[in-house]
Amino acid sequence: MWGKRAFRVSLAILAAIGVYAVHLVAIGNFHTVIGGTPYRAAQPSAEDIALWHQRHGSKTIINLRGANPAADWHREEQAAARAVGIRLIDYKMSSKRRDLSATKVEELLGILATAEAPVLIHCRNGVDRSGLVSAFYVAGVAGGSEFFAELQLTPVYGHFPVWFLSAFAMDRSFEMAEPRLGFPDS
Repeated sequence: MWGKRAFRVSLAILAAIGVYAVHLVAIGNFHTVIGGTPYRAAQPSAEDIALWHQRHGSKTIINLRGANPAADWHREEQAAARAVGIRLIDYKMSSKRRDLSATKVEELLGILATAEAPVLIHCRNGVDRSGLVSAFYVAGVAGGSEFFAELQLTPVYGHFPVWFLSAFAMDRSFEMAEPRLGFPDS
């Protein structure tokens, strides 16, 4: 009896996770980080860029996938941003087993602090890299709490902070940056 019940509960949980994952994909994983700026998302289409510019007045896009002039997605993003007068900042970082150095953290904080708002932060899926950089914004630019910064690296946005996943490098990078962000005793 308990085996069947546990199986049903597990199945229900997996179904709920699946439905939520479909929802995140359907909305482009677009979320407001802090009211007014920044926003975070998965790789935007040209239509997304135009729509978000119209709705939110986006002035800057921070592309965490880096410049990739040979890729259709990058050329489309450049053209769409240019068409509506948005500044595109290409910043390459990896979410796969690569912790950010202190130098990279400082570079990102500098970009975030000086980017004209409203800002859209994106990576491929809007999950790991976007989560880390959004957490840096919350803590390092907006002066938000550690709790609200770390919330950016949770399943709410599709990120699973589990030590054996390659994207756990984002969590380690935030932990290493905590003293710089004003959380020395974490």
